Amino acid sequence: MDAFQSPYAPKPLEDWVRDQPIKTIPALFEKSVQSYPKTNFLGRKVNGVYTYQTYQEVSQLVYNFASALLEQNLEVGDRVAQISNNRPEWVITDLGTMYAGAVHAPLYSTVSAQAFTYILNDSRARILIAENEGHLTMLGEVQGDLEHLEGVVALCPTSKEGFDKIKVWQWEEFLQLGADALDKHKETIESRKSDIKTTDVCSLIYTSGTTGEPKGAMLMHGNFISNSVCVRPHIDIAPGEVELSFLPLSHVFERTLYYLMVTIGGTIAYAESFETVRDNILEVRPHLVASVPRLYEKIYTAVTSKAQAGLNMKRRLFYWALGVGKRHCHAKWNGSVGPILAAQNAIAHKLVFSKIHDATGGRVKVFASGGAPLRADVCEFFLNAGFVLIEGYGLTETSPVITMNPPERPKIGTVGKTIKGVEVKIAEDGEILTRGPHVMLGYFNKPDATSESIDSEGWFHTGDIGEIDSEGYLKITDRKKELIVLSNGKNVAPSPIEQSIKESKYIEQCVVLGDQRNFISALVVPSYEAIAAWCDENGVDKDPAKMADDPKLVAFLTELTVKACQGFSPYEQVKKIAVLPRELTQEHGELTPTLKTKRRIVNENFADRINAIYQN
Repeated sequence: MDAFQSPYAPKPLEDWVRDQPIKTIPALFEKSVQSYPKTNFLGRKVNGVYTYQTYQEVSQLVYNFASALLEQNLEVGDRVAQISNNRPEWVITDLGTMYAGAVHAPLYSTVSAQAFTYILNDSRARILIAENEGHLTMLGEVQGDLEHLEGVVALCPTSKEGFDKIKVWQWEEFLQLGADALDKHKETIESRKSDIKTTDVCSLIYTSGTTGEPKGAMLMHGNFISNSVCVRPHIDIAPGEVELSFLPLSHVFERTLYYLMVTIGGTIAYAESFETVRDNILEVRPHLVASVPRLYEKIYTAVTSKAQAGLNMKRRLFYWALGVGKRHCHAKWNGSVGPILAAQNAIAHKLVFSKIHDATGGRVKVFASGGAPLRADVCEFFLNAGFVLIEGYGLTETSPVITMNPPERPKIGTVGKTIKGVEVKIAEDGEILTRGPHVMLGYFNKPDATSESIDSEGWFHTGDIGEIDSEGYLKITDRKKELIVLSNGKNVAPSPIEQSIKESKYIEQCVVLGDQRNFISALVVPSYEAIAAWCDENGVDKDPAKMADDPKLVAFLTELTVKACQGFSPYEQVKKIAVLPRELTQEHGELTPTLKTKRRIVNENFADRINAIYQN
C-alpha cells in the first residue's frame, strides 16, 4: 500500500475501531449475507418490472468478479476504475474489488474526456468498468494517453476492434472468467479479505470540484464503517425495507447510504434516472429516499402551486392543514401533543397530507437531504406534512456525514448535531473544522494538499463557514472560497441570499454575482411550471428563450428578488437581475453531479448577460 502515503496519521479512526466488531466493508457485507441470505438486496427495472437479486446471489457474483481480477494478476492495492450510472453491477464491482484487496475508483458517468483521462492516469487504474457506448467511444479516443490501463469490462454490447493495447470483455464474459477460475483463487481471496485493515484505503473518490482539477480523496474501510454505524440509530429502517437510489453512487452520500442499507439488511432499488423518480417512487414504494434539495424543492413547488390554483375552499383547507401540522410538530418535539391537536392533525392528514404521502408511494419512513443547503420553507413543509425529513452535512473527505438533524428534534435552518464519534469546532475566521474516524487519509498523490486540508492536530478544514448555537446545532452560512468581495471591500455570502430568493415559487434557480463589482446582482431561472399561468395572464411567450428577454417578466422577477432581499444589509441586496434562457445543467458544465453550481462556468457561459447587467 505504498501508493497511499499520507502525512496524516488516522489515530481517531484507530481509536474508534478498537471496540467495533466489524472493521472492513467485506466483513460488513458478509455479516448481512449470513444474516439475510434470501432477502432482496439489489433491484432494477427489467422489461418494465422491478426484479431483485438476494444477498446470497450478489455474494456469488462478488466472488466471481474478484476471481476475474485475480486472473488479471491484480495485486493488493491496485486500482479498478468504474464509469457507470447506478445499477447492481456498480455494487458488485465495488465489493468484488475489495474482495480482491484492490481499491475502487469510481467516475461520474457524465465526466468530460479531459477529466476521464486525468483520473484514470492519476489513479493508475489497471481495469475499467464502462457502462455505455459513449464511455467506450471516449475510451477509444483517449486510449493513447492512458499510461496504466490494461483492460475494460463493458456493460453494453461492444466491438473489441479499435482497442490496440487494452483488453475488452463483456460483463458476463468477465464474470464467467472469474467463475471458471474461482476454485483456483478462492483461498487467495479469503486471505486478502482477512488481511485488510480498517485503515487501508478502499476507494479513491475524486471530488468533482467547482474549481481546479479533481483530487482523489483516499477513503478507508473504517471511514465508511464508522459513518454507517453512527448514522444507523437515526434511520428507522428494518431488514428488507427499500431505499430508492438515484443519487450517483460515485458521490460519497449515496455510497455511504448503500453501506448503511447493508448494515440493516435492507433492499436497494435503482431508479431508471433522475427524470423517472416520480414514476419509480410509485412502483417501488420505498421506505427511504435520499436526495439533494432539488427533488424536495420540485415536490414543494408542485404541491403548493396546485393548492394556489385550486378553488378558494380547497386553498383554505390546504393552509389550515399546514398550520395544524406546524403546531403538531412543535408540540411533538416538546413532548406535549394534546388530544384536540392530535385529532386536528389526524383530520389534516386524512383530508390533505395523505394525498402527498400517496404520491411518494405511501411507505416513506425517512427522507434524507444532503449535498447542498435545504431551503427552510421546503424543510418546514415536509415536516408539517408528517414526513421525517433529515437534513445532514458532510463532504467527500469526511465520508461524508459530520452532522444530522435528529428526527426527534430537528431544528429548521440548521444541519443538526454531530453524529457519534465526530468532533466539530469553529475556527477564528468562522471556518468549520472537524475531527474523527470519518476523516479521509488524504488526497492521493497530493501530500501538500493533504497537509493544507488536515492540520497537525487532525482537524479537517471544510472550507465552509458556519456557527454552532447554544444547543449544539450547526448552521452553514457559506463557502469560504465563494465569498463575494465587492469593489468597496465588503464581503458578501451568496448562499443565504440565493436561498431566500428561491423561496419564491416562481424562481427555480438563482446565482448571486458581484465579485469585484460595485453592487450585487443575480442570474435567475424561472420555474417554468409555476410561472405558466402568470405568462398567460400577462401575454408573455412561454418559450424560455423569449421569456428571458420579455421586459414584463424581468420586471416581475426583479420585484420578487428585491423583496426577498429586504432582510439583508443594503450592500448585500440584489440591485439588478438577468433572466436566463434555460436551466443550469450538468450537460453545460454549470452543475456538479450533486447539482451544486459551478460559478466559474456560469460566469463564462453567461458572460454577455452578466456584462449587460453592469453596463446598463
